[in-house]
Amino acid sequence: MKKIYTLLTLICFASLTSFGQTTGYSFFADTLYGCQNTFGVQMTIGTLPEIGGVLSVDWGDGNTTTYNYSTTSGNTTHYTQVTHGYTLPGTYTVSFNVYSGTAAANVDAGQTVAITPPGASNCGYLWIYTMQTSPSVNYTNVPYQFTDVNGTITILMPTSNTGMTVYTGLNPANAPYTAQIDPNWLAVNGLIQTSPNFTITSFNPNGMANNPQQTMTVSCNTPSPNPDFGVSYGWGSNFVAPLQTGNLYLNICNYACSDTSDVSVSLQMPGNFIPNTSGLTNPVVTGNVLTFDILGLSDCQYIQIPFTFPGNTPAGTPYCFQLALSNPNDSYLGNNLDTICGVVLNSYDPNEKLVDKPMNIDPNAVEEFEYVIHFQNDGNYDAMDVVVQDTIAANLDLSTFKYVGSKHGVATSIDPSTRVVTFSFNDINLGQSAVDLDASQGFVVYSISENAGLPEGSVIENTAYIYFDFNPAIVTNTTYNINQLPLGLNESKNELITLYPNPAEDKIQFSGATVDEVLIYDLTGKMILEATNILNNEVSLNSIQTGIYQVVLKTENSVSTQKLVVKK
Repeated sequence: MKKIYTLLTLICFASLTSFGQTTGYSFFADTLYGCQNTFGVQMTIGTLPEIGGVLSVDWGDGNTTTYNYSTTSGNTTHYTQVTHGYTLPGTYTVSFNVYSGTAAANVDAGQTVAITPPGASNCGYLWIYTMQTSPSVNYTNVPYQFTDVNGTITILMPTSNTGMTVYTGLNPANAPYTAQIDPNWLAVNGLIQTSPNFTITSFNPNGMANNPQQTMTVSCNTPSPNPDFGVSYGWGSNFVAPLQTGNLYLNICNYACSDTSDVSVSLQMPGNFIPNTSGLTNPVVTGNVLTFDILGLSDCQYIQIPFTFPGNTPAGTPYCFQLALSNPNDSYLGNNLDTICGVVLNSYDPNEKLVDKPMNIDPNAVEEFEYVIHFQNDGNYDAMDVVVQDTIAANLDLSTFKYVGSKHGVATSIDPSTRVVTFSFNDINLGQSAVDLDASQGFVVYSISENAGLPEGSVIENTAYIYFDFNPAIVTNTTYNINQLPLGLNESKNELITLYPNPAEDKIQFSGATVDEVLIYDLTGKMILEATNILNNEVSLNSIQTGIYQVVLKTENSVSTQKLVVKK
């Protein structure tokens, strides 16, 4: 099961006339776990103040809530929250009605939404992150055993398949609970629990445990017979034309239990990119391929490779690195390859936030986003501490948050009530860019999935705030994605279509289904190629310039999108 819960967002707007009054309202609810079901409601006020507005909520179980409001000015908004707890589990229809006293009329005919709360006897919840420190592995779908005050054992599975997962279904009245990883799961997976059991002493009125976020660690019970090498993540950072320099960051791991082995790394580089190999073991450069070794890898190794390239490289030029790991005894080859792409920058903001998805994303798929937040100390003194805060957008599933990596050691915390993720780089002593550019830079990478079932047109925006010591926040750019294909295309039946080669030079081909039409858009959303009557599942790129594009593939049963890098 890929998702654990859905943040149900329903936005409804109703307009009357330009006359001043409440002209519309929107509301959203997070209702699938917890004992209190809270809706945020925002009223849109017209040109005159609202006098005597009334929000009425029928909770569908015989209970109602009435909220009275007025405003001192027009052309504004008014926000409130309404909360209700359900005694019994089930599906309830919640009805909203807003009355404008200024207009002496209802704003609209009323709006409804169906919710499925758990009920008072199983609304207790908490987050648990299950990990192995050596080698570094985040475990998913880990069952936990909860023993209540009566000695009754309840085994709960998480409601998501990511590392940070919500366990829900506990009865707050039966606290305290003693929690541990299910011993049967540990035995099947050859692991032992290395963290002590923990106790939940109480729950707050909303059902959240008194210690809502736990990290449990496990270790190998027996060694693995062979290594398992994989690329944890890779990122190209600050390839800036005027500086003629950039950095490639890699995190390469051996995921096998208690194994120490050597791995050979092959890196195909963009043309005219020259690596600094001084920090690598046994480096050899042959043409545009760099090979080197990592000796005795038992966990993960973070690698930084500086590069130089021509200063006359045009801004926006795409580049890609193709990474391959090899060991004759590697037990799993599915994580041995990675392609890392980016574009050359010119003038740039060193404190920025990037996302690995194009602006338009598939409205019929639950997309996982990988965000990277770059920061740089442009001051005249080293930064002792750096804190990066990111308020996760409501259309993203907070339970699927996963820390991926960073340049420096970092402590990560999540406040589930405010949805703020905090990355604390304590005692980082980040240098000054005027003294040492690389020493002044850092980044953090995390991944997170969108909520399931988002309607087409749903927008996902995220902005990060970077604090250097006690200085005011530096605000990054805002990333923007929308669940909508270019030109309003809609997808239907999903098919697994492979586009290759990627990067491409003169043509692209497809496998997995017969493609009937191909549309290629640049990153501004402008269509630059439309091809029909596709022969041999192949399309010429002779008219396409070097760049990064979004490709829409139409078959008899589906419409899908993929990113394409063209490199002439």
